[in-house]
Amino acid sequence: SDDPGWANVGIRGIGTGVYLGGGWVLTASHVGGGEIVLGSGTYAMLSNSGFQLTNGGAAGKTAATDLYMYRLTTDPGLPAISIGQAAPAAGSAVTLIGAGRDRGAFTTWVINTSVSPYLWTETSVSPNAAGYQELASRSMRWGTNAVSLVGWDSIDGLDVAGLRTDFTFSQSYSSEAQAAVGDSGGGVFRKNGSVWELAGIMLGVGTFSGQPANTAVFGNVTAIADLSVYRAQIMQVVPEPGAITLALGGVIVAAFFGLGRPRSW
Repeated sequence: SDDPGWANVGIRGIGTGVYLGGGWVLTASHVGGGEIVLGSGTYAMLSNSGFQLTNGGAAGKTAATDLYMYRLTTDPGLPAISIGQAAPAAGSAVTLIGAGRDRGAFTTWVINTSVSPYLWTETSVSPNAAGYQELASRSMRWGTNAVSLVGWDSIDGLDVAGLRTDFTFSQSYSSEAQAAVGDSGGGVFRKNGSVWELAGIMLGVGTFSGQPANTAVFGNVTAIADLSVYRAQIMQVVPEPGAITLALGGVIVAAFFGLGRPRSW
């Protein structure tokens, strides 16, 4: 009932995209522009309207970042989304919405860490890792988590001011969301007072050494672009939502998160 912006998120090719308002869509650069499927229909990209966002000349960072904007040929008639002006603090609750792979069977493994990459064996006897398989099918999904880290990351060789959420096992039912293949470009929303804001865009997942493909394991992370850093660029082309519309509401570098081998989406 407290919807952060479900209708504004849709399937964008191999990934996901977010409709910001004013005819503009934001997604991951490694997803790119093209048709987006929203709940209200399928909308085409306006030719030659796309551009990649930059890091604004930040010292020691790549000029471009893993974010991409483009305009649609037809207005989908959806309200504009408010972009957060400040990064969410660690511990802030967020809602993730994306069009990634569906969750499959709960699975447990024994990991042999004495070899490189680690050797994973499925077992129900004394496992030391647990998580889920990812199905080949995709659908729109949402889940909740909390920001665990704010800092710079590198996605496909492009620096990005980022956020992180951890996929944590709580010994019982958990609402912890973890991104999957296809969620790149999906929206990460945070409630600021009574208003939902778009705080980030999902860009990648961090996995363990040797982790089987197409799995989500407790201890994995979701890498997210911090849109407060890129807000000024976005607002140059997307008008600020008015008072009425405000009521709506890859690859990770292992060194940043201290993980094992990363993987792309």
